[in-house]
Amino acid sequence: MNDLADGYHLMLDAMARGVEPDSNLPVDEWADEHAIIPKETGASEPGRYRTSRTPHARAPSRALSSDHPCKRVVVMGASQMLKTQVALNFLGETVHQRPKNFLWVVPTGKLHKRAAARIDKVVAATEVLRARFAKPTSRTSTNNNDIKAYPGGALYIATAGAAANLSELAVTYVVYDEVDRSRENVGGEGDPRELVETRQTSHERDRKSYYPSSPTIEGESAIETLFKLGTQREAMAECIHCGHAQELDFFRLISSDDGKRVMYPCVSCGGLHEEGDKPRMFARGLWSEGVPGDGETESFHISAMFLPYGWLPWIALKRQYDSAKAKLEEGSEEAMIVFYNTRLALVWARTKETTKYDALMARAEDYKLGTVPAGGLMLTGAIDTQTHRLELKVVAWGEGMECWVVDYQVIHGDPSDPATWERADEILRGRYRHDSGALLTVSAVFVDSGGSNTQDVYAFTSARKRRNVFAIKGASRPNRPILAAKPSFVDVNWRGKTEPRGAQLWYIGTDTGKDYLQARWNRASGPGAVHFSVDLPEAYYKGLTAEYRTHGYRRGRKVSWWEQKKGEPNEPLDLMNYNLAAAHYLGLHKKSDTAWQMLRNRLAPELDLFGESQAASVSVERPTSPPRADSSAQPPSPVAPSRETSTPRASRSNFSREW
Repeated sequence: MNDLADGYHLMLDAMARGVEPDSNLPVDEWADEHAIIPKETGASEPGRYRTSRTPHARAPSRALSSDHPCKRVVVMGASQMLKTQVALNFLGETVHQRPKNFLWVVPTGKLHKRAAARIDKVVAATEVLRARFAKPTSRTSTNNNDIKAYPGGALYIATAGAAANLSELAVTYVVYDEVDRSRENVGGEGDPRELVETRQTSHERDRKSYYPSSPTIEGESAIETLFKLGTQREAMAECIHCGHAQELDFFRLISSDDGKRVMYPCVSCGGLHEEGDKPRMFARGLWSEGVPGDGETESFHISAMFLPYGWLPWIALKRQYDSAKAKLEEGSEEAMIVFYNTRLALVWARTKETTKYDALMARAEDYKLGTVPAGGLMLTGAIDTQTHRLELKVVAWGEGMECWVVDYQVIHGDPSDPATWERADEILRGRYRHDSGALLTVSAVFVDSGGSNTQDVYAFTSARKRRNVFAIKGASRPNRPILAAKPSFVDVNWRGKTEPRGAQLWYIGTDTGKDYLQARWNRASGPGAVHFSVDLPEAYYKGLTAEYRTHGYRRGRKVSWWEQKKGEPNEPLDLMNYNLAAAHYLGLHKKSDTAWQMLRNRLAPELDLFGESQAASVSVERPTSPPRADSSAQPPSPVAPSRETSTPRASRSNFSREW
């Protein structure tokens, strides 16, 4: 009878559990009751999770709960600032209380393994999850780095870098971790955010997507775009003196006289707050009311100013900022970008924004295109090949690589037509009058061989290499020298062998050259300065600033590259880069003061017995050009070749002279 009695009571217990309502706790309450932070994760405070330790996590957690109407939750936050822990709590609560398919997306393969390992540790430490997830050694269920099965669904861990990983999945819940570190276009298929949310199409009623990420660059940050879609709530703290709720602005921190402490003054009463006041300031985890948003996105912004007491203190933030500021003043913005993104959770406006095209245009100087100012001592030229035109630029170089834009022309015509190249050659064989009265010829010309007219470029340069006219190509690998140590021979004979007397191809480090120029745009004079003629049109300056450096992650590594602004032609910048490489070919960057002085002496006017400049008497006739539409005077053109030739006349347009 004792056995019968025991069985009876077991049956009653089972029946009671069967009729007991399912748990339906909000994410934050579930986390307080069940979540465990494993010691193996390296957390500074392992053990039972407490929302009260990071009280600002409560609002995003509530938004992820089943009874909240929003479909998307966005946290643009600082590093180590509640983002990932809320994601783990969201995963645990859904598996325990409302199990369905769950997709966890990470930006790179390296983070894929790290995320899988962390989830395994959390599951092993949390009793209600350990009982539900399949055992890693199970032969009948799945538990690996890609799929982790549980009753009612499975967790899929995917990398955003491969579109195939995001297809053919139907899921209800999504965590997209660090979306700003993902590529903008996944396998050519589009925005990775749109791809993952497409997986939720058949679960519209109960779907939830969570995007925790630090931002990156202004105008390029996906998390900033998502944040602006939503309610845009800002984390707030309460003054311990007057109770006023306010956002915490890092730049309002004030230092003590000895510099060993920093304090935050209340915007209302002016009362000072120190590090030890954080628990009382953050106790209620307040957020601003925000804005209506798109109706389905709850978005939050929180900086490292809200890290709990005992974690990263305000004084450490101040020191990191001071260090980044010192590096920024030295010309390196990397440390400041990191500080803005990972500590303030703010996007960084690139240095490109400080070099606006109109600022360069305002610096234009009163010299005419087709003439060489006094500081210019040697000329280089460059040609960029486009589908229906050639663009040509001539630059004068002086001591310290100071330079002046001497000519910019657009030659309309098919680059496959030899006549188009002949018109370009007429310009390159011309001579430009120096301020001293002397005539200068172009000493070296680099011609871009990219595009669909590569062989035409080879033919043009091969016949003129004795005049230092060479084909060029941008190096495929980043951080290459501005000019390679030696050229490649690209012509082959009928036997398929390289023709040493044929065209030479020089590889140039385009990104290195653009870095060089970017650092010098704002120099108005002196070594490295770039000077512009008043005759250059507005479109020219827009072309100079049509590219900017961007940063991101490729194959798990942080990389940087130059990117072109949408809709902005970049030929003026490319041609400046080619001229820089041509100057390096001539060795101008290595010339000594003595060598530059010799060039100046060569250009000095020779005086006759009456003290008049002989060079000033040189006169070469060119046809008179019609007046420009916006001016009654035509800028001087390059002086025609000294031999008797008939030079085609150029008419003016938006890009200097067009043939």
